[in-house]
Amino acid sequence: MIIEGAISVKAALQNKKREVAEIYISKDKKTKDFNYIRKLSRNENVPVKEMKAEDLSAFLSGKSNGGIGAEVSLRREDEFDDGDIFYLDGIEDPFNLGYAMRTAYALGIKNVLLSQRDYGPMEMQLLKSSAGAYDMLNIRICKDPEKEMAEFKKNGYYLYGLYRGDRAVDIFNVVFKDKALFMMGGEKRGINSKLLEMCDEHLYIAYGSDFRNALNACGALDVVATLLFSQRKKK
Repeated sequence: MIIEGAISVKAALQNKKREVAEIYISKDKKTKDFNYIRKLSRNENVPVKEMKAEDLSAFLSGKSNGGIGAEVSLRREDEFDDGDIFYLDGIEDPFNLGYAMRTAYALGIKNVLLSQRDYGPMEMQLLKSSAGAYDMLNIRICKDPEKEMAEFKKNGYYLYGLYRGDRAVDIFNVVFKDKALFMMGGEKRGINSKLLEMCDEHLYIAYGSDFRNALNACGALDVVATLLFSQRKKK
């Protein structure tokens, strides 16, 4: 597959989550950032093809390639470390999912579990919208949610579900457990009911107004990740 843009290409080279077969660069791009990518490519023995700007634009499909692209493999799945985990279930739009990943990584989250689907066709958009965070995070695909959540619980994770139900607790009054997994559903269907039953605690985001509608997944993740970062920073 082809990815485009300096941030995406740099993320692929630096984080080594995928194979990089070749880099394509507009030969008139001599900025510090582009020269750094050339250096990275040499260090990783990745061939660089210098092209005329018009030839590169004809070769790459995107209109905002910024003068660079790369032929890469699909990213591999990762092992998780012992840190907090965000399970993003059913966030289907690649731009929303990318924005969520960007926020998560910026606020110190390293482990993201995704619901099962084919992410291959959207990887270029995910890299762009996440500003490269898609290749910086530890990412796994959740193939059997109930089984995997049970395993996380067995390994000491406390499961929080973002769900505005009868037994939900105001998130601003919660002190998060040391090993936390946060389940967050997409706008269309939310979190699976069986997974909700497995949660140790349901959380809702209290509003500072009489707003009656739910936040979208990205907005909710912003709140959760910010609160989590604030609490973890104080320890």
